[in-house]
Amino acid sequence: MMITENIMEQRYQHLIDILAKRCNRFAFVENRQLMENEELRLAAVDELLAPIKSQLIERKVQNEWETTTLGENTAFVYYFLLNDTTAQFLKERTDSLFGWITPELPEDLMFYDDEQCLLAACSHEGFFWMGEKVWDRFLLS
Repeated sequence: MMITENIMEQRYQHLIDILAKRCNRFAFVENRQLMENEELRLAAVDELLAPIKSQLIERKVQNEWETTTLGENTAFVYYFLLNDTTAQFLKERTDSLFGWITPELPEDLMFYDDEQCLLAACSHEGFFWMGEKVWDRFLLS
């Protein structure tokens, strides 16, 4: 289901908690088209990610992911383990799902249960899609 509501504050914290119980990894994106200086931007991202660096699974160069297709352009997609440490990191960096937006933070937060994406956000366009069961659980809790 596609949802345009920005999940904020306590509800955002709660959503991260629910996803942390259902998912084993998450990802976000650094779009190379938006980088004025790639070396400086990646150094800033490395600094931001220092507290969870040990949880990084991989950083891949991709031209598409759940919410976006770039065509010939590419982005760095960072994949992390989702656990108590990384969930806390996600909750401390912003107070809303749509807070994941360049230049303050990487964009397009995504959560996976193995290979199945349960939530994919496109912050700069103001929408996310989510599995109906997870959304229902969020609404009921």
